Amino acid sequence: MKNIIRPKEFLDIMLNNANKTDNIRFSVIIPTFNRCEMLLQALNALCNQIAPDFLYEILVVDHQAATDNTLESIRQFAQNTSVPIRYLCEPGYEKHYAVNTGFKAARGEILGLIDDDVIVDANWVKNIVKVYDNPEVSSAGGKITICWINGSPPKWIEPFKDVLGEMDCGKELIELHYPQMINAGNFSIRKEVLLKVGGYNPCNATSDKLIGDGECGLCSKVYSSGGHIFWVPDAAALHVQDASRITLSYMRRKAKFNGMSLAYALYRRENGDFLEILKTICKRFFYIVNRLCKVLLCIKSRKPFYEPLFEFETNWGLIIYLLKIKTNPSLCKLIERNDWLNI
Repeated sequence: MKNIIRPKEFLDIMLNNANKTDNIRFSVIIPTFNRCEMLLQALNALCNQIAPDFLYEILVVDHQAATDNTLESIRQFAQNTSVPIRYLCEPGYEKHYAVNTGFKAARGEILGLIDDDVIVDANWVKNIVKVYDNPEVSSAGGKITICWINGSPPKWIEPFKDVLGEMDCGKELIELHYPQMINAGNFSIRKEVLLKVGGYNPCNATSDKLIGDGECGLCSKVYSSGGHIFWVPDAAALHVQDASRITLSYMRRKAKFNGMSLAYALYRRENGDFLEILKTICKRFFYIVNRLCKVLLCIKSRKPFYEPLFEFETNWGLIIYLLKIKTNPSLCKLIERNDWLNI
């Protein structure tokens, strides 16, 4: 597998007063690549929080060596805020390297994770950290609402906004239970728990060579370790989405990659058992035939066909990735890896 070994190049630059204190309770990690303007909006929201009574820091992790002036832009931004900001650069092609690099470098006892296109609420830092006053809390996440730019999306996207990161588990602070997960766009975890379970799994971000289950895999590891995950409705965030890119082909690719993520998780859950995986492939094959027939019937009768089409793509992605895993010994070893922090 190409581009799996951790690259040697690495930068950790203190951009303002990031090195002046070690009394940090909360660290927010933002993996990024060539989305400077969006990143600055995310930073602005994080640096204009309402009265948290503790110190927190921000770690921007550039995981492909940006070419859009990211470093200089955030260097200038950092001079106008009292929030410590660090820039880390570890050129590679896998988002999970960036996330784990940020997690390991962070000084806070609580770690936050958002994407570079996420704008948190003005009370987000205070509210996401407050829940950790309960020692039972291992990990926590909050509401994500899509914020559209560049027009409006097609109406048919409404039932599928969860695929784009939207998440809402209600208005009450509650404990979640497996298989309930929280989204990486609004995620937090105790550092000691993160270190215990081996870090953030590979995910299916753009340009990843190894497709994995990302934050869902991390949540699964937290559950398996006996940890407790909580839903914090008051820790809300907006996920900025470009309406102009929401096309049928784009959503089909998203569905296929989601299926590949499911294959990663399924292979690990079954410990690579050949018979169980073969049973799954057979069941899913008959299911995708059924979904394809459903699509054709919907088209013929002029009814919406999006749901069966996306289900077809998801299950097709699952099948082809399971086959790829079973026929590629080096990929098998990577899928079986638990610790993505110490590599």
